[in-house]
Amino acid sequence: MTQHHSYSWFIQRFQRTKNTAEEFILSVDDDLFLKAPAKNRWSIAECYSHLINYGDLYFDNIASAISENAGTVDFVNRPFPPRWLAQKIISFFEPPYKIKLKTLQSMKPVDVSEYNRMQLLHEYLNLQDRLIVQLETAHQKHVHIGRSKITHPIFFVIKMTLSECFLLLEAHQRRHQWQAEQTLQALQNHAI
Repeated sequence: MTQHHSYSWFIQRFQRTKNTAEEFILSVDDDLFLKAPAKNRWSIAECYSHLINYGDLYFDNIASAISENAGTVDFVNRPFPPRWLAQKIISFFEPPYKIKLKTLQSMKPVDVSEYNRMQLLHEYLNLQDRLIVQLETAHQKHVHIGRSKITHPIFFVIKMTLSECFLLLEAHQRRHQWQAEQTLQALQNHAI
Protein backbone atom coordinates (compact mmCIF):
# COMPACT_ATOMS: atom_id res chain seq x y z
CA MET A 1 0.00 0.00 0.00
CA THR A 2 1.35 3.42 -0.95
CA GLN A 3 1.67 5.89 1.89
CA HIS A 4 0.15 9.35 1.53
CA HIS A 5 2.98 11.46 2.93
CA SER A 6 1.02 14.68 3.40
CA TYR A 7 1.15 17.20 6.22
CA SER A 8 -1.84 15.57 7.91
CA TRP A 9 -0.31 12.08 7.51
CA PHE A 10 2.90 13.22 9.23
CA ILE A 11 1.00 14.99 12.02
CA GLN A 12 -1.08 11.85 12.63
CA ARG A 13 2.08 9.73 12.81
CA PHE A 14 3.72 11.98 15.43
CA GLN A 15 0.45 12.16 17.37
CA ARG A 16 0.34 8.34 17.31
CA THR A 17 3.95 8.30 18.57
CA LYS A 18 2.88 10.48 21.51
CA ASN A 19 -0.08 8.25 22.36
CA THR A 20 1.94 5.02 22.09
CA ALA A 21 4.79 6.36 24.23
CA GLU A 22 2.49 7.76 26.88
CA GLU A 23 0.49 4.56 27.20
CA PHE A 24 3.65 2.45 27.29
CA ILE A 25 5.69 4.57 29.72
CA LEU A 26 2.78 4.90 32.15
CA SER A 27 2.40 1.11 32.16
CA VAL A 28 6.01 0.48 33.27
CA ASP A 29 6.96 0.63 36.93
CA ASP A 30 9.85 2.88 37.95
CA ASP A 31 12.29 0.06 38.73
CA LEU A 32 11.91 -1.61 35.34
CA PHE A 33 11.97 1.75 33.55
CA LEU A 34 15.56 2.37 34.68
CA LYS A 35 16.85 -1.21 34.56
CA ALA A 36 18.90 -2.54 31.64
CA PRO A 37 18.08 -6.13 30.66
CA ALA A 38 21.77 -7.01 30.25
CA LYS A 39 25.20 -5.46 30.14
CA ASN A 40 25.65 -3.22 27.05
CA ARG A 41 21.88 -3.08 26.49
CA TRP A 42 19.80 0.02 27.03
CA SER A 43 17.12 0.45 29.64
CA ILE A 44 13.70 1.74 28.59
CA ALA A 45 14.66 5.18 29.92
CA GLU A 46 17.83 5.14 27.81
CA CYS A 47 15.83 4.31 24.66
CA TYR A 48 13.73 7.44 25.16
CA SER A 49 16.72 9.56 26.19
CA HIS A 50 18.38 8.59 22.91
CA LEU A 51 15.26 9.57 20.96
CA ILE A 52 15.13 12.95 22.65
CA ASN A 53 18.82 13.61 21.87
CA TYR A 54 18.32 12.45 18.29
CA GLY A 55 15.23 14.59 17.74
CA ASP A 56 16.81 17.65 19.32
CA LEU A 57 19.82 17.33 16.99
CA TYR A 58 17.53 17.56 13.97
CA PHE A 59 15.09 20.11 15.34
CA ASP A 60 16.95 23.38 14.70
CA ASN A 61 17.71 22.39 11.09
CA ILE A 62 14.03 21.55 10.56
CA ALA A 63 12.81 24.82 12.05
CA SER A 64 15.35 26.83 10.05
CA ALA A 65 14.44 25.13 6.75
CA ILE A 66 10.73 25.72 7.33
CA SER A 67 11.23 29.40 8.12
CA GLU A 68 13.38 29.87 5.00
CA ASN A 69 11.06 28.09 2.54
CA ALA A 70 7.66 29.75 2.95
CA GLY A 71 5.43 29.76 -0.12
CA THR A 72 7.25 27.04 -2.07
CA VAL A 73 4.14 24.98 -2.93
CA ASP A 74 0.71 25.98 -4.23
CA PHE A 75 -1.26 22.85 -3.41
CA VAL A 76 -0.57 22.30 0.29
CA ASN A 77 -2.48 19.03 0.73
CA ARG A 78 -0.40 17.14 -1.80
CA PRO A 79 1.70 14.10 -0.89
CA PHE A 80 5.48 14.46 -0.42
CA PRO A 81 6.94 11.03 -1.22
CA PRO A 82 10.62 10.40 -0.47
CA ARG A 83 13.18 9.77 -3.19
CA TRP A 84 13.99 6.12 -3.89
CA LEU A 85 17.38 6.03 -2.11
CA ALA A 86 16.04 7.91 0.90
CA GLN A 87 13.15 5.44 1.15
CA LYS A 88 15.62 2.55 1.17
CA ILE A 89 17.63 4.18 3.97
CA ILE A 90 14.50 4.99 5.98
CA SER A 91 13.24 1.41 5.62
CA PHE A 92 16.47 0.24 7.28
CA PHE A 93 15.28 1.95 10.49
CA GLU A 94 11.90 0.21 10.50
CA PRO A 95 11.23 -2.14 13.39
CA PRO A 96 11.75 -4.94 14.03
CA TYR A 97 15.37 -4.46 13.11
CA LYS A 98 17.83 -7.24 12.45
CA ILE A 99 21.04 -5.22 12.46
CA LYS A 100 22.13 -3.11 15.41
CA LEU A 101 23.84 0.17 14.62
CA LYS A 102 26.61 1.71 16.68
CA THR A 103 25.27 4.91 18.24
CA LEU A 104 27.25 8.07 17.64
CA GLN A 105 28.57 9.72 20.79
CA SER A 106 26.38 12.83 20.33
CA MET A 107 23.25 10.69 20.18
CA LYS A 108 23.95 8.39 23.11
CA PRO A 109 21.54 8.49 26.05
CA VAL A 110 22.39 10.77 28.93
CA ASP A 111 22.73 9.33 32.44
CA VAL A 112 19.13 8.47 33.31
CA SER A 113 19.73 7.16 36.82
CA GLU A 114 18.12 10.26 38.34
CA TYR A 115 15.24 10.38 35.86
CA ASN A 116 11.74 9.36 36.65
CA ARG A 117 9.18 8.17 34.16
CA MET A 118 7.11 11.35 34.22
CA GLN A 119 10.11 13.62 33.59
CA LEU A 120 11.26 11.58 30.60
CA LEU A 121 7.72 11.23 29.30
CA HIS A 122 7.24 15.00 29.50
CA GLU A 123 10.47 15.63 27.54
CA TYR A 124 9.56 13.08 24.90
CA LEU A 125 6.01 14.36 24.46
CA ASN A 126 7.38 17.90 24.27
CA LEU A 127 9.65 16.85 21.40
CA GLN A 128 6.66 15.36 19.56
CA ASP A 129 4.63 18.53 20.13
CA ARG A 130 7.48 20.68 18.77
CA LEU A 131 7.72 18.49 15.65
CA ILE A 132 3.94 18.69 15.14
CA VAL A 133 4.08 22.49 15.47
CA GLN A 134 6.80 22.59 12.80
CA LEU A 135 4.63 20.53 10.46
CA GLU A 136 1.64 22.78 11.15
CA THR A 137 3.81 25.84 10.52
CA ALA A 138 5.09 24.36 7.25
CA HIS A 139 1.51 23.69 6.20
CA GLN A 140 0.39 27.24 7.05
CA LYS A 141 3.39 28.73 5.23
CA HIS A 142 2.92 26.47 2.18
CA VAL A 143 6.38 24.94 2.47
CA HIS A 144 7.11 22.21 -0.07
CA ILE A 145 8.56 19.69 2.37
CA GLY A 146 9.28 17.34 -0.54
CA ARG A 147 11.72 19.80 -2.12
CA SER A 148 12.96 21.95 0.76
CA LYS A 149 16.30 20.52 1.83
CA ILE A 150 18.08 20.38 5.15
CA THR A 151 21.61 19.40 6.06
CA HIS A 152 22.12 16.38 8.27
CA PRO A 153 23.08 17.66 11.75
CA ILE A 154 26.20 15.48 11.96
CA PHE A 155 27.08 14.37 8.42
CA PHE A 156 27.10 17.80 6.79
CA VAL A 157 27.56 16.43 3.28
CA ILE A 158 24.19 14.66 3.46
CA LYS A 159 21.18 16.67 2.31
CA MET A 160 17.65 15.42 2.65
CA THR A 161 14.24 16.88 2.05
CA LEU A 162 12.13 17.89 5.02
CA SER A 163 9.68 15.08 4.27
CA GLU A 164 12.55 12.56 4.27
CA CYS A 165 13.79 13.99 7.56
CA PHE A 166 10.35 13.65 9.15
CA LEU A 167 10.06 10.09 7.78
CA LEU A 168 13.46 9.19 9.18
CA LEU A 169 12.63 10.64 12.60
CA GLU A 170 9.29 8.83 12.70
CA ALA A 171 10.75 5.45 11.66
CA HIS A 172 13.64 5.87 14.11
CA GLN A 173 11.19 6.57 16.92
CA ARG A 174 9.20 3.43 16.11
CA ARG A 175 12.47 1.46 16.02
CA HIS A 176 13.33 2.44 19.58
CA GLN A 177 9.74 2.18 20.80
CA TRP A 178 9.94 -1.44 19.64
CA GLN A 179 13.31 -1.77 21.42
CA ALA A 180 11.79 -0.39 24.65
CA GLU A 181 8.93 -2.89 24.38
CA GLN A 182 11.40 -5.75 23.83
CA THR A 183 13.40 -4.54 26.83
CA LEU A 184 10.33 -4.61 29.06
CA GLN A 185 9.47 -8.10 27.84
CA ALA A 186 13.02 -9.32 28.54
CA LEU A 187 12.94 -7.82 32.04
CA GLN A 188 9.55 -9.36 32.81
CA ASN A 189 10.60 -12.76 31.47
CA HIS A 190 13.78 -12.64 33.56
CA ALA A 191 11.73 -11.87 36.70
CA ILE A 192 9.55 -14.97 36.26
